[in-house]
Amino acid sequence: MRILVYLCYRGYSIKGTFSARNKPISSTNFLQDILEKAILRFCPARRPNILLSTYTECNVHSLCNTATIDFELPGKQKLGVGDLNIPWFKFNLNRILTESNRTVRVINARFVHDAFEPKLAATQRTYLYRFLDDSSMTVIDQPLSTYLSLPVSLPLLRSAISLIHNRLIDYSSFTSPEARVLLKNTQRIVGIQLSEHPTIFSKLKSNHSTSLCLQLTCTNFLYQMVRRLTTELIQVAQGQITLEEFEQKLHSSSEKQDVINEDKLLDINGLYLQNVMYDEEDFQRYVTYTTITTMKNKIYPLAPILTGEE
Repeated sequence: MRILVYLCYRGYSIKGTFSARNKPISSTNFLQDILEKAILRFCPARRPNILLSTYTECNVHSLCNTATIDFELPGKQKLGVGDLNIPWFKFNLNRILTESNRTVRVINARFVHDAFEPKLAATQRTYLYRFLDDSSMTVIDQPLSTYLSLPVSLPLLRSAISLIHNRLIDYSSFTSPEARVLLKNTQRIVGIQLSEHPTIFSKLKSNHSTSLCLQLTCTNFLYQMVRRLTTELIQVAQGQITLEEFEQKLHSSSEKQDVINEDKLLDINGLYLQNVMYDEEDFQRYVTYTTITTMKNKIYPLAPILTGEE
């Protein structure tokens, strides 16, 4: 049986979520490898199988990412629902992560069926981009926010957002050229919300400071799509490009467009994976099968409908 874990972490303390399979676990600092090392301390059996729902870039924080974990208890062929207490599992895994000085925590966990894929089953993902200017930036805010050196026009920003919000658009120009070659479908519907976001120390906030937050929601984003799209939205709001130029880029083919210079991309400090959502009905599926010992049909919860029987 698989366990679905909900994770939060500070992005600047890990190299990203990709696993470095060609290196010893002790020498890596990727999210997947950090989890594997913690699981092996919790249960020194076979190396666990970990599937992540979202592979974030280095320095992208997570308020809630998800992953499935398959591992075996000593002497067990397979882990069953009755073999593990979820609160006990969360407590001990977080204790190991704390003792290892890791800035990763398990905020929730639940059993899921063996065929549950955290990446494919996700119905939507939400990213949060948090911006502050120099007058509102504190030593606490700095590593957790993106600094804006130029003033932002909120009316212009709202106009740019209106060109995108909940519309089917080809975002092939908002990913890297390498990733673009691998993609079959680059059309996405993105929901974008603009809101004011106070500083951590609100009493220190200046009346003239800029503090805003962009929330982007989509089923699944292209590689670097959130950062590249938000960069151009902010450039419109700062007057660096016009609304017409931005709209033209949205509706022209990627081959005719210039790739955004990496140096012009927004600082990644203020980018967060806020949430990964699932359809609750997918957790409640059942399947019947014949056991070897009793030769009777037995219903097991949290299993996928593989046979077409419920």
